[in-house]
Amino acid sequence: MFRNKILCYLYILIISCSECRRIKRVVGGKDVACGTQLRAASLRNSSNSRHLCGATILSHNNAITAAHCVQNEPDYYFMQLNNFCFNTQGVPKTPVLKITRHDLYEPSSHVHDIAVLQIKLNFTSFNATILPNSSFGVSGKCTIYGYGYKDVENKGTTETLQSAEVKLISLDECTSSLGPYIAPQPEGGMICAIGDGVDACQGDSGGPLICSGYIQGLSSYGLGCNIPGKPGVYVSTGAHLTWIMRVSEEN
Repeated sequence: MFRNKILCYLYILIISCSECRRIKRVVGGKDVACGTQLRAASLRNSSNSRHLCGATILSHNNAITAAHCVQNEPDYYFMQLNNFCFNTQGVPKTPVLKITRHDLYEPSSHVHDIAVLQIKLNFTSFNATILPNSSFGVSGKCTIYGYGYKDVENKGTTETLQSAEVKLISLDECTSSLGPYIAPQPEGGMICAIGDGVDACQGDSGGPLICSGYIQGLSSYGLGCNIPGKPGVYVSTGAHLTWIMRVSEEN
């Protein structure tokens, strides 16, 4: 009977903790100088231009974002490049022509939370390779970018790109901090990073995590925003490199 009570308690804990998992929607960040990070885009609602998520441009016809950001048809979205400040005709925009979510994406656990977007930009400023060769040996300090909440209390997204410095940590450290029901699964293709008074927040999902000039991840989820000692979870681009390249070539 005592064992049954323990099992019942564990079941309740699992169910309640599933509600603790919060999609990352940069708190405590700083304004990014105009024209210095062109790949960080804003994914928006086509009907009202409202910012929904971040997106990361790979080339003039491909971008990546978090899979949980794109659950509707392609014409529901468009992308806007607010940090591209050299265009006399206004802020560059592109329609989303096609969405390919990872086959193994699982909404409840956020494993493989990545999607490739086919886009159409009228310039080719994004030809340089900025994806890593692999996910092995990734460590150290990185920068996150986004147009999401700047302040947890005064909720509201921003038109000015924000950035913040974070540090990559191991999955063991991540699990120790977030707990086994919220931390990413080892086989899920995810990585964790933590900042000092900074974090990705609501509206930042899909924005880039850049380490030593390479896009190592995309903001995915976390336990709230900017909770001391709690890391954010990012989908690893290195772990999904073969898939990204295959889908991009098909586009």
